Amino acid sequence: MRNSFFRALEEHAQPETVFITGDLGFGVLDNFIKKFPAQFINAGVAEQNMVGMAAGLALAGKKVFAYSIANFTTLRPLEQIRNDVAYHNLNVTIVSVGGGLAYGSLGVSHHATEDIAIMRAIPNMKVFAPGDTVEAYHITKKIITEISGPVYLRLGRAGEATIHSEESIKKIILGKGFPLIESSSKELALLSTGGMLETAVNVSAMLKEKGIESSVYSFHTIKPMNVEQVRGLFKEYKYVATLEEHSGTGGFSSAVLESLVGATGIRLENFIPFSLPSQFISKVGDQNYLRDVYGLSAQKIVEKLQNVQSKVKNNI
Repeated sequence: MRNSFFRALEEHAQPETVFITGDLGFGVLDNFIKKFPAQFINAGVAEQNMVGMAAGLALAGKKVFAYSIANFTTLRPLEQIRNDVAYHNLNVTIVSVGGGLAYGSLGVSHHATEDIAIMRAIPNMKVFAPGDTVEAYHITKKIITEISGPVYLRLGRAGEATIHSEESIKKIILGKGFPLIESSSKELALLSTGGMLETAVNVSAMLKEKGIESSVYSFHTIKPMNVEQVRGLFKEYKYVATLEEHSGTGGFSSAVLESLVGATGIRLENFIPFSLPSQFISKVGDQNYLRDVYGLSAQKIVEKLQNVQSKVKNNI
């Protein structure tokens, strides 16, 4: 996703586009720096200053991207994001690389597992979490050319799969979950956000081998959440599962549940959220290892879905 973001930035940057980094990413930044030397700033390891600088440039008419590792672009400069950027509704995009457990081997200080909850609670802030490299490129292009106001863009680290085809990406609408796989059985819908999309596709394939049909939706837009679509999916499908690499408190599953408040005809007993526990993760390992430990691997998700379905069908 990171490389796709930079490719979109290089190809679609406008005269008012400014990129600020918190002293990282130089290997993938080389082309942008060569092409737009006057539109690049290294703020150093000073994320609060970086966001304050971004706000000042935005007040002067620039469209600014402030970039660092996910927890450092959200937790350290939170006051500046809220008071300087969001309060003034400025054209600043906070770009987080390594959302979730992408930097898992570096420990809790580098885990970004509360960022969606924090960012979506801030007024005026839009929150995007692309599911693959193609969505990352597409959404970045849209931010540069069409979207105004504060944005939080949550990216994976690197090496994510390319899941979308050239045709499917043309049908994506920001603000609406995209049906990547549609099943006619209406038995199960997997609603995925961010880097869990590849896992959702794998889960769907594994379930199909076991005779269970499922649909996969990519919810690249977390805020604003499409309330009507979410309610429609809960009425259309017997089971609905959410997949996110984020704390279950305040994240994607919370946003989905908030969308259901006041709705009728919804069976919440058939809702199965997959998320991280609201706790500091003490185990150390790479992203795939930690996902498996906390029940977010494809195999663990398939096992739980089968177990839940069995219990519900047998009225246990």
